[in-house]
Amino acid sequence: MNKENNNDELELVIEKYSDMLFKICFLILKDEQDVKDVLQETFIKYMTKKPDFKSEEHRKAWLIKVSQNKCKEFLRFHKKHAWVPLDEVEDSVMITDGMDIETKETISNIWNLDYKLKSVVILYYIEGYSVREVSDLLSISEASVKKRLQRAREKLKLMDNEFSGGMVYDQ
Repeated sequence: MNKENNNDELELVIEKYSDMLFKICFLILKDEQDVKDVLQETFIKYMTKKPDFKSEEHRKAWLIKVSQNKCKEFLRFHKKHAWVPLDEVEDSVMITDGMDIETKETISNIWNLDYKLKSVVILYYIEGYSVREVSDLLSISEASVKKRLQRAREKLKLMDNEFSGGMVYDQ
């Protein structure tokens, strides 16, 4: 494959997956600029590693896994990260456009979960992956995924938000 074909493929991948990855990373990092940095690192890794994928779903899973790992690295590096209420940033970010108040409250509550719980909630409820797929993506057991989902639902309920599951927003 020549350099031009590589660039075309990279552009297509970025165009296809950047919105989804932005939403996932934004829920984890809570800062638009930090998310852009993580996405840039994710796509640089994609470009330099040039992984071989069995399917488009495998490519998507790889990008999600890498972006979540980059988010974890970022959070680990910046132990003191600012907490900003969702309603303060939602005017400058398109992620909440068109959402009703209840959905925004759900997103805000998910936002406030710790990373381990948030990552399984995002993959299971928002991205629609099965327990097995989440287990594979995060390299944890299915029992761990189920337990984290249970703990997340309990915490969300304590936040005075009965979270019954289902997709939070349509892509």
